[in-house]
Amino acid sequence: MRSSLFWRRGAAALLALVLPVASVALSAQAEEGEDDGPPPNGAVLIPYQETADIRPGEGWLIDCAKVGTIDGATITCTPETITLAAAYDPDWGEHSLTVHMVSTHTDVSISYTIGMEPPPAPEIAIERLDMPVAVGAQAMLPLAALGISCEMCTEDGGAVIEVGELPPGLSAGVSKTHFSVRSSVTGDVEIPLQVTDDAGQAVTVNLVVSFVPADDEAAGEEAVGALHTVSSASEWDLAELSWGEDVTILCTEPRPPGLSCAPDGTAKLAKDAAPAQFMFRVIGADGAQSWGSVTVDEAAESDGLAIPDWRSEAPLELVYAPSGKDDSAVEGESLLGPLTLLLEGIPGP
Repeated sequence: MRSSLFWRRGAAALLALVLPVASVALSAQAEEGEDDGPPPNGAVLIPYQETADIRPGEGWLIDCAKVGTIDGATITCTPETITLAAAYDPDWGEHSLTVHMVSTHTDVSISYTIGMEPPPAPEIAIERLDMPVAVGAQAMLPLAALGISCEMCTEDGGAVIEVGELPPGLSAGVSKTHFSVRSSVTGDVEIPLQVTDDAGQAVTVNLVVSFVPADDEAAGEEAVGALHTVSSASEWDLAELSWGEDVTILCTEPRPPGLSCAPDGTAKLAKDAAPAQFMFRVIGADGAQSWGSVTVDEAAESDGLAIPDWRSEAPLELVYAPSGKDDSAVEGESLLGPLTLLLEGIPGP
């Protein structure tokens, strides 16, 4: 599966070169060896998934017959503009392009250094898991719930997610779909997570997870709970994937494009939507909480449970930006948000 998420950037980059009559001196300097490099503003970066333009100043025209070629780039030319386009390649490096410009009285050849601007670096929006985890318990979190945005993370491009060095008493690991964690100590723990895209750009966050004594959770006798499932379906009854009395089920942000969740706990993915993953919360009348997830795998023959993986590194494919806010979404950098907001409108015991 390839990540379908590509955020589009603004307008195409424009490099305007103003060449007054005095610019003829540039040719003379080059012939005399005084300046063998490109003139000022002679460097052009092709923006990711966009184009770059080279335009002469007033009174000058481009001699397209003398414009060269560059391997891996498309060059189109008119007397007024040269347009450069290329698919991003981190190994492309820099190339030289000579542009011949003419005016009424003279001409000049200028050498431009052409490079590629990398895509935006990946980001991890979530820095804290607000829901506590019991000591000794094993918790799983779908990777999509971390709010990872990545312009260039693909199955065969080398993008990965990694778990860094962990403090004593803590175990954590990642698979292609989930992050797993468990601890033998209480308190807030920082777990270093790093995402690296196909271009080798990396971002690291310390995910904060709170661990509480197991007895505090045992008192609820697992009053509410939910499953992490892998499914090839496009519709789900989330109530069948959770348990508890008088529970409220909420789909959380970020959601994949094309996902809709109804108040009765049903979820549906549009037929033309890309393979997706989402998390849902289960909240009991007494405030007890749990969470589950659905990972869509079109190749799955039947629904099954996601299995924890304790490896420190895994390929990264499932990345989605938030598609909007549901009723429980809040501003900030935490996953679940304030408990008071989550419990708004839920009847008391």
